[in-house]
Amino acid sequence: MSANPLVDKLVHQIEASPAGCTAVTPQHVQRQVIEADIQRFRQLVPSAAKVPMQVLDCEADGFVYKGETIVLSTRLSRMNPAQRFFIIAHELGHLQLGHHGAIRSFVAGIVDKARDESRARAQMQTGLAGISHRHEFDADAFAVRTMGSAGLNAEEAAWIFDSIGSDKDNATHPAATRRATAIRQERQRVAQTR
Repeated sequence: MSANPLVDKLVHQIEASPAGCTAVTPQHVQRQVIEADIQRFRQLVPSAAKVPMQVLDCEADGFVYKGETIVLSTRLSRMNPAQRFFIIAHELGHLQLGHHGAIRSFVAGIVDKARDESRARAQMQTGLAGISHRHEFDADAFAVRTMGSAGLNAEEAAWIFDSIGSDKDNATHPAATRRATAIRQERQRVAQTR
């Protein structure tokens, strides 16, 4: 926690949260699929062995909660195993690349310079998209490299975004078409180094 309650408040408001998710029983078929994926992932990616992961029914496929826990949705079961691996690796990338801490630092810097909460919010909104987009691209690249190390085809990850087909950035994520292109470029870089 920060020494400044406004920093905590603003970071909490912009982070994804499991509050909108629904718990599912251990017998839930989709939960069992995702939990089996987590076990395989931990075998292939030793750095994930001690990372807390939770499976719930959420709108988002996955997210990191409070910079500590990866939350995965049962809805991931609609994807194929390589695509689910990508989502887990992407979320692990956010953790391993320190994105939560970077957002906290960004918000704290703004709060320190702003005279009041409304000014801090306005400044935060101005710079947040750029940082968030860069984090998404970096987590995607981490996931592509992780897929390559596990012997999986990262083209599967690009197809996730091809199927979305969005050509517009939003406040937190780059356009799906941009992400698919960046994934393919990273995949080529990985292939060239092998």
